[in-house]
Amino acid sequence: MRRRPTQQERGRQLRDVGTYTTIPMMLIAGPALGYFLGSLAADRWGHEPAFEAGGALLGLAAAARQIWLLLSRK
Repeated sequence: MRRRPTQQERGRQLRDVGTYTTIPMMLIAGPALGYFLGSLAADRWGHEPAFEAGGALLGLAAAARQIWLLLSRK
């Protein structure tokens, strides 16, 4: 028979679920925001693919850094 988790264990499990569901959102939002800002810069200054690709890559790097910081705190 399985024992029921204590209130403290249940709280830790819910925090872990919250942390691990944040990671895919960061991986989506970072490059998307970078691409959007790159397209705004491309509209203003030209050089379309360079700004958009660079923005997406910088967004991906920023998301990876945030994930690293998030997991290092755990």
